[in-house]
Amino acid sequence: MIALVVLVIAISVAQPSFLSFPNQMNILSQWAPVAIMGIGMTYVVITGGFDLSVGATYALAAVVAAAIGQSQPPVVAFSAAIAAGLVVGVVNGFIVTALRVNPFIATLGTSLVVGGITLAITGNKAFIVAFEPFTALGRDRLAGVPYSGILVIVLFVIAGLVLAYTSWGQSVYAVGGNLEASRLAGIRTSGVVGSAYAIAGLTAGVAGVVTASQLSSAQASLGATLVFDVLTVVIVGGTALSGGRGAIWRTAVGVGILATLQNGFNLLDIDAYYQDVIKGVIIIAALATLDRGGARHLRRLLAGRGPSH
Repeated sequence: MIALVVLVIAISVAQPSFLSFPNQMNILSQWAPVAIMGIGMTYVVITGGFDLSVGATYALAAVVAAAIGQSQPPVVAFSAAIAAGLVVGVVNGFIVTALRVNPFIATLGTSLVVGGITLAITGNKAFIVAFEPFTALGRDRLAGVPYSGILVIVLFVIAGLVLAYTSWGQSVYAVGGNLEASRLAGIRTSGVVGSAYAIAGLTAGVAGVVTASQLSSAQASLGATLVFDVLTVVIVGGTALSGGRGAIWRTAVGVGILATLQNGFNLLDIDAYYQDVIKGVIIIAALATLDRGGARHLRRLLAGRGPSH
C-alpha cells in the first residue's frame, strides 16, 4: 500500500495528467483482463499451486467469443467463451489432484495444448466481429466508468468476500498452509484445490471475453506473455507463493502498482522495453522481501517435488 501511494504521488508530480479522471478510467479499462485473471490466480497461489495456462486459456476464450459472435448474439458468444475457460480450469484441477501431476508441469502442458487448439481454430488469423452490441461490455461506459471496470470492481468484492468469509475460503488458506493437516482435519483437499484451478480457468474466460469485446476481434497470439503480468500482480500484492497467505485486496494493490508503473512510463515517454526490466526486478524484490519461502517453494515445483506442506 505504501509503495502504491508513493508511486502515485511521484508520477503525479512528474506528470499531473496522471490523476485525471479520463486517464484513470483508461487504466481501469486496460488492466481489467489482468485484474480479473488475478482473482483466479490468487486462489490457486494461496493453495500452494501455480497456473501457467491462464494466458492460453484467455486467448482461447477470446477466440471462441469472437468466432461465435460473428453469427450469434453476444450473450451466446460470451457464455460459450466463459464455459471454454471453465473447462480448461477443470481439466487443470483434475490433472493436478487426481493424476497428481506437478502443477508447474501440468499447467505448462495444458498451456501448450490449449495454445495449439486455438491456433487450429483460427488458422493463425484474426476473427473480426462487426456486430456493434458485441463491443458494449468492452467499450461502453456508465457515467464515464467503463463497464469492464465496473465488472472488475464487482468481481473483486465478491471474490474477496468469498475468500474471507466462507468455509471454502478458509479451506483454501488451510490447504495452502498445510496440506496434510487439512486432509487429517477432514477437508476435501482435492476438491478445494481442483475448484481453485476451475475458478482460475473461469476468470481467464471472463478476461478473454472482455478483451474480445474491447478489440471487437481476437486471435491466437493474445495472451502470449500475459501470464507474467498476472503472476506479478499477485506476488507484488503480497500473496505468498509458498501458499497459505494472501488476499484479493492484495492482488488489487498489485494491479494498482503495475498499472501505475506502466501508465507512468507511457506518460513520461520512457521506452516500453524497460517495463519488462522493471517487472523482473519487482518480482525478484517481492520474493526476496515479502515471501521468503516463495523462492524455495517455486524451486520445489520446478523440480517436480510438489508443495512442501
